Amino acid sequence: MKLIFNETKFNKYSITSLIAALEHKGLLNSIDIEFFSWNLPRNIDQKKELIIFCYSFCTPQFFDIRESIKKLRDYYPHTIFVAGGPHPSGDPNGTLNLGFDYVLVGEGEEAFSELILKLKSSKLNHRIIRAKPVKINNYPSWSNKYSRFFPIEITRGCPFACKFCQTSFLFGTKPRHRSIDNILTYVEKFFKDNKRDLRFITPNALSYGSENGKNINLTVIESLLKSIKNISKDIKIFFGTFPSEVRPEHLTKDALDLIKPYISNKNLTIGAQSGSEKILENINRGHTVNDVYNAVNNAIEKGFSVNVDFIFGLPDETEDDQRETVKFIEKIMKLGYRKNISVKIHSHYFMPLPGTPFQNKKPSKLSKELTNYLGKLYNSKNIFGKWQIQRNYSLKFLQNNLNLLP
Repeated sequence: MKLIFNETKFNKYSITSLIAALEHKGLLNSIDIEFFSWNLPRNIDQKKELIIFCYSFCTPQFFDIRESIKKLRDYYPHTIFVAGGPHPSGDPNGTLNLGFDYVLVGEGEEAFSELILKLKSSKLNHRIIRAKPVKINNYPSWSNKYSRFFPIEITRGCPFACKFCQTSFLFGTKPRHRSIDNILTYVEKFFKDNKRDLRFITPNALSYGSENGKNINLTVIESLLKSIKNISKDIKIFFGTFPSEVRPEHLTKDALDLIKPYISNKNLTIGAQSGSEKILENINRGHTVNDVYNAVNNAIEKGFSVNVDFIFGLPDETEDDQRETVKFIEKIMKLGYRKNISVKIHSHYFMPLPGTPFQNKKPSKLSKELTNYLGKLYNSKNIFGKWQIQRNYSLKFLQNNLNLLP
């Protein structure tokens, strides 16, 4: 049996987790693993052995995946195609219609291994496999055979259930944390392999150790950071920055005082999403505009630069809402000017993601005032992100799948 993973910059962490799970189950000794991006893989004998193409993808990859499957189906008609990840989990039937044989919905570590075991002996009667939540402590972060180091997932699940985001709807609203002892096992392996820059995957860095994900537990967070530094002070901890962020209401002065001595990043990523109280309430964000202002101010006062996430074109967003967002962006950027510290806007455009309450919502039209303002920010290099590309993709996706154009 050979598994051929479609690997891109969007899914490399997921693929590494799946391979680690296969190794954990003792399956890698009897399975060959290969990787490809978008070019057709060659030298595959589909008559000699069972070939399974494995895809994990998100909605922004929809059209690339559709094209890839069509080509591979024509070229390798006697192989099996398996899909998982955010988009297939949100729209399993639509994913089958793309040309996949099986779709795995939810968390892949346990269910993917079981699926591969069953396919080794026979085909399945059901094509949609719904996975149960796993205890992340029970599964390794990395494979020993394929030492592809990546950020350690320390928390899975988010209690806030923002209507535009898939996280809570895929992984549940009760946080599941990897234990400190378990994390340290992988940090030691990381360090012994001469790696030094350590990052984490989590919906909200300051939720680690919290029972409900809403009330922060600074004692546990300090224990984690301190324990890592006890392994080696040469390890650089990046916390509350890519590929995770921090919720604004959690970025208190006490939290900043605690994490600052341990972490190496001088920048923090804060999720704001809008400068309109009405829109924040509509999207079930769970914080206020003032929470964002205080978070930015607190970070700046402690010497951190900040990247603040905003989503433009959210459903039911009016010109007045957009005007409030512009005013608010100006307000927080002035905080940076006063201290000569960078405040940058990370721009996004709303995309209706399957499996969320907003999956059938259309984006709001951006006012001329807002688009001109965003252009001004790009000219001054105070903004980054690809909201224009995301807008074109979002409209194309809606037109293709939902016929919900603004």
